Amino acid sequence: MLIPGIVALVIDKRAGRRVRSSLWIHFRPNKWWIVAWLSPVFLALAALGAALLLPNIGFDPGMDEMLRQLESMLSEDELAAAKEQLNRFPFGIFLFIAILQGLGAGATINAFFALGEELGWRGLMLRELAHKGFWTSAAIIGVVWGVWHAPLILQGHNYPDNPMLGVFAMTIFCLLLSPLFSWVTLKCRSVIAAAIMHGTLNATGALSIIFLDNFADLVVGITGAVGLSILLVLNIALYFFARPTLVAEDWEIANEESDPAPAEG
Repeated sequence: MLIPGIVALVIDKRAGRRVRSSLWIHFRPNKWWIVAWLSPVFLALAALGAALLLPNIGFDPGMDEMLRQLESMLSEDELAAAKEQLNRFPFGIFLFIAILQGLGAGATINAFFALGEELGWRGLMLRELAHKGFWTSAAIIGVVWGVWHAPLILQGHNYPDNPMLGVFAMTIFCLLLSPLFSWVTLKCRSVIAAAIMHGTLNATGALSIIFLDNFADLVVGITGAVGLSILLVLNIALYFFARPTLVAEDWEIANEESDPAPAEG
């Protein structure tokens, strides 16, 4: 995850740019940082709720199906310990704790590693593609972002039952996610906010599937058809209601804001 960020830092350093300004490595929170932090949780819960509307998909608060999926990876003692931990908390309390843990990890350790990607996608690429406008730049970044995941997907990550089709599904997922990340980055004027959003998405995405009794990976979850449908609706809403724009001058304005005013006299 750190490779895109290292590439972005090397490119801007070699070009003589001040990377904190050129890559928007700013920490000046506004209300949109809250959107960046909390929106992945709502996306995961929306995907969970939407999946329960499908036929042959049931609600599994005890996560029995997930535990069956883990049987081959855990010893009998580890599996028994996991079941004991799950039985200790009612569903509502467990969900609340899981969300808090996801938010905590998303804004800290996950955000650190996600920043490695975001410096490349919403740092370097968003700036360099600004002349193409918001939607075209987001589409290009989304495709690159999705294809970049291909080696992991082919090894069974996210779509263990359908790794070949999973590469296509992940690319569509990133394509639909990209405008939302670009929009939040522009609103926050910071790639760090995008990293928090990315890290929280990684930390809470499993909430969209762990309470289901059917793990059809191309159908359920935020990376399945259910999640893609929700993202499509969000993109349509973004287009008609937010009407985001992107121009190269956005970086000049941000640089002026980050520079201290010159001393007088």
